[in-house]
Amino acid sequence: MAEYGIPVQFDYNGRKRMAMMGPFQHSTEREFALTVNRKAIDDCSDLEQLKPVTKNLLEGWSSLQTAFQTLMLENIQLRQAMAVKDSSLEAADEMLTHAGQVIQQYEKQSKRANRLPWPFG
Repeated sequence: MAEYGIPVQFDYNGRKRMAMMGPFQHSTEREFALTVNRKAIDDCSDLEQLKPVTKNLLEGWSSLQTAFQTLMLENIQLRQAMAVKDSSLEAADEMLTHAGQVIQQYEKQSKRANRLPWPFG
């Protein structure tokens, strides 16, 4: 079976990227549909025979375009969600680092306070 890829351009983290979706393979069902429609076109001898074949191909193409656009949108949304997740993890890491530093400061202050006599007594 023949493999093919689809080039896509998308915006990721504020940068334009180019990537290939795939590789995809033509299924046996798709090959069968192509063969049947090619034969129907080759067997057409007048315009009236060609119209139903053309409409069938147009509807199939339209369905594929809709499916493709939906997959592209889902892919872009997934990449955006992953970018948000990455930035959220970075922010959480910074917060944990800062919290650790604050805790260390309080521990040092607490140790110093335990060594000094109480100012009242």
